[in-house]
Amino acid sequence: MFSHRVDESVVLRLLQDRHAEELFAVTERNRAHLRRWLPWLDEITDVQQTRQYIANCLKAFTESGVFVCGIWENDVLCGAIGYNYINWETRIAYPGYWIAEDAQGRGIATRSCRALIQHAFEEYRLDCITLHVATENYQSQAVPERLGFYEDGIHRNAEWLYHRFVDHTIYRLKRS
Repeated sequence: MFSHRVDESVVLRLLQDRHAEELFAVTERNRAHLRRWLPWLDEITDVQQTRQYIANCLKAFTESGVFVCGIWENDVLCGAIGYNYINWETRIAYPGYWIAEDAQGRGIATRSCRALIQHAFEEYRLDCITLHVATENYQSQAVPERLGFYEDGIHRNAEWLYHRFVDHTIYRLKRS
């Protein structure tokens, strides 16, 4: 299956069933940290639900080219990145990513996102990448800012997240 070496320490691998226990473990260890910004944590509460999530991701990959990769740093799973949605008609991808709390601050998300952008533009021949990032998630906002995305506005009350509305900053990067 798909595997991409980002650099000497980071590898992206298409999530497969054999990764379920490891993915659940890193999710469980980071549940409180991730819950601030990710809406799906209440849906993934055991290894079996993680297996179903991975199966759904693989099905989406075969049906539409949308995929989710685990991010491994020095052979330790520390996050995930992939396309939440691709509009093939308009050639726009909507990626997402998350990083374990103890893996933040080392540029892993930025380097992984750079690899995904390269894939989107070179392999999928897409024209634009659009990221929706919670306005108060400053660490996540730093990724598109470092990668040359431009801010395209604020979507107020974009998401209902655990009993509160969250605004999103919209970032775009067009193929040059």
